[in-house]
Amino acid sequence: MRYRITSPTPGARGRVAGVAFTDGRATIDDPPAGALLYFRRRGYTVEQLDDTGPPGTRKTATDDGPPGTKPAGRSPARTRRG
Repeated sequence: MRYRITSPTPGARGRVAGVAFTDGRATIDDPPAGALLYFRRRGYTVEQLDDTGPPGTRKTATDDGPPGTKPAGRSPARTRRG
């Protein structure tokens, strides 16, 4: 699969999670394991470019799953206690 990743910092350059960025953008084929999850958690925009559906249906970082679903919450062991 091919993806376009956009940094939350415009104009960012360098390597992040094994991906080279130029001017805040990177296009990669078959990203390293866990890289897309890493980028999404840190506010990057991730677009899937290999789209087999109709135009305009690309998945982005805000698409967590099928409509009407929401991601699982944190487990009680992972929540902060004051």
